[in-house]
Amino acid sequence: MTDTPKTQQNQSSLQAWVVCLVGALYFFYIFIQMTKFNAIGQQLMSDFRMNSAGLGTLSSIFFWGDVLFLFPAGLILDRYSIKKSLLLMMVVVIVCTFAFSLTHSLTFASWCFFFTGIAGAFGLMVPLRLASHWFPAEKMALVSGLSVTIGFLGAMVSQSPLTWLVGVVGWRHAMQWDAGLGILFFVMFLLVIKDSPVEIKKEVTVENKQMLRSLWGSIKHTIVNRQNWLFGIYTCLLNMPIFILGAVFGVNYLQQVQHLTIAQASFANVLLFAGAMAGSPFFGWFSDKMKRRKFPMYVGGIVTLILLLTLMYGSWNYMVIYALFTAIGFFTSAQVITYPVIAESNFPENIATGFGMGSSLIMSGGAFLIPLFGILLQSQWDKKILNGMPWHSVSDYRFALWMLPISAIIGMIAIKFGKETKCKSIVVSNDT
Repeated sequence: MTDTPKTQQNQSSLQAWVVCLVGALYFFYIFIQMTKFNAIGQQLMSDFRMNSAGLGTLSSIFFWGDVLFLFPAGLILDRYSIKKSLLLMMVVVIVCTFAFSLTHSLTFASWCFFFTGIAGAFGLMVPLRLASHWFPAEKMALVSGLSVTIGFLGAMVSQSPLTWLVGVVGWRHAMQWDAGLGILFFVMFLLVIKDSPVEIKKEVTVENKQMLRSLWGSIKHTIVNRQNWLFGIYTCLLNMPIFILGAVFGVNYLQQVQHLTIAQASFANVLLFAGAMAGSPFFGWFSDKMKRRKFPMYVGGIVTLILLLTLMYGSWNYMVIYALFTAIGFFTSAQVITYPVIAESNFPENIATGFGMGSSLIMSGGAFLIPLFGILLQSQWDKKILNGMPWHSVSDYRFALWMLPISAIIGMIAIKFGKETKCKSIVVSNDT
């Protein structure tokens, strides 16, 4: 007995979801590497004798590797096997994480983070490129949102759960557990991931393939496409609370300014990512439902701005902090809409390269602005030390935190000049 067309369609749809969501586990794992400094930051500052500026610089090295390789990563995923690229990068992350757990050299630790950042350049592009192969354009925002949600789940794991593990076994053994998790994921990717349905390989138009076959053609089209620039800038800047508070300085800020315990501060960061997990599929669904991209992005930017100012200019108990962090995570997740915009604004054969261009702008926020935050914070420091750690005042943090509302405003200005795609595939360049 043969399967009916409807049964075959359901099986194909199920396979598409399984492949793309398992592929998103790579982004989950990369997000752990990117955001684990809140859990291990104090131990690193003690072991490597760093101040806040030094911690910001060390964490930014991951983003430097990421930014420098995002564009090449897009070119690679447009031309070579997604699965083989994923497996190779997974090996890089596992080896670097284990090596980092053993080193006592700050220089060697920096190189480990740099190469992990290079592998991290493939983090979100892998599930997004898989989604562009397995799903139609009208589902891209929802699939993108779910992929980002899975990534933020990794960020949640790197907060309270990782903090607990570090407290039990120490940061070095915790990093070895981290590498062990990577081995488990490697096996899953090997068994489950498939680049695309067979039929999609026949859908590339001859004229577009000829134009974009060359490396230069892809690079040129991606660079002149203003959508990649404008919406990439929006996501970079709206993502700053995740980079600054979620990845590096959130726990210290909540302990030193809002007077939360380390457990409360770590849980607040969990809620920041929980809010982003809920918001990412919501904003993807909302955008698809409205058939609009820019309006939901404005909503996310405006509400984020209000929430950040509320956080900065109040002394709150832990319940209010929990609510604020959850809401900030939820509304900053409007940045997920950038990914379907880029997919809709580039030739099908050039989508991953477009993701690389946009993601380069997004992750440059971590490379440049995290260390800038640490420098601004350090510039106001009165040299107070408590329990062997630099201790900053409310005014210190408020001065540095002004980066976040300013970033949200600039991000909204950027998308004002972008083109509304109305959830349809278009090609935009400076000439259109």
